[in-house]
Amino acid sequence: MTITAAWVRTLKDCKELVVVSDSRLNGGKKMDCGQKVHMLPRSDAFICFAGDTSWAYPLMHQVISAISTYERSSSRAQDIVELKSHVLKVFESLREAVHTASGEEGIPSAEFLFGGYSWIRKKFMIWRIHFQKGMNSFEANPAKEWKGNPWIFAGDTEYVEQAREDLSTMLKVRGRAPHQVEKFKLDWEPFEVIRDMLRKVDGNKKTHKEASIGGAPQILKIYEHLSSKYLAVDWKINHQENGDGVYVCGRKILGYENPSLWILNPDTLITRHLHYSESEVEATDETTEEEPYDLTRKSTTLSATRNPGK
Repeated sequence: MTITAAWVRTLKDCKELVVVSDSRLNGGKKMDCGQKVHMLPRSDAFICFAGDTSWAYPLMHQVISAISTYERSSSRAQDIVELKSHVLKVFESLREAVHTASGEEGIPSAEFLFGGYSWIRKKFMIWRIHFQKGMNSFEANPAKEWKGNPWIFAGDTEYVEQAREDLSTMLKVRGRAPHQVEKFKLDWEPFEVIRDMLRKVDGNKKTHKEASIGGAPQILKIYEHLSSKYLAVDWKINHQENGDGVYVCGRKILGYENPSLWILNPDTLITRHLHYSESEVEATDETTEEEPYDLTRKSTTLSATRNPGK
């Protein structure tokens, strides 16, 4: 199964949509490198899944194909709200193609998070898509909002409930809960919740072996300028041989790979880039969509200072 989160992160002068998930696939075996978060071909939207991969993967990848081959959608002329309806129609058409299923195998046992930037409404929007047995169809429910900022956890019920509780506690302890501040906004807190859950699972051999979530966190960002990028993450899986390294979409990169991605330190929440030095960063505006970098620090690598109040 899965634990995943999607929320709108507020920076000083702009907002971005962040999607995070674990990387474990379950079945007859456990695989801790399954990509669950996917940017859609139009680059202003995403889809990710939780649940039975025999349902999730065919539906998800057909949606990706449907968007890339439908010009009105791939060109972004189709706003994210209309695209959501298109996704539901594609899901229904695929479900109708299922046959010779025994028992409840014909009932979709997967849920999805879907969202992106609405150029009509000028804001990010997130939905949870799941199969409603009573209606015998897929439906999309909008994510909850705290003072206009959507956020959601999805996946295994026990982990979702724990994640919500942990997020609420974290915000209260930091004095940043919606009722504690005049202008509430989320930073990296949902990621921190999932980070801590994954580390707890990896804390001993039994939970590492038996838990339905695991692996490295995978991260996708969608920006207001209608583009999206994956983030790599520094991570260590204690119960995996050579489990320390840089992970992208749940996979540890090979020694000779040199990805052109920002790499997030999960503890400091600072990003670095393998292709940039400090002097190069000073000469470019590309970093304005990432963290507020502190280029006064003496370092051979790119560094950043995180300000929770921004």
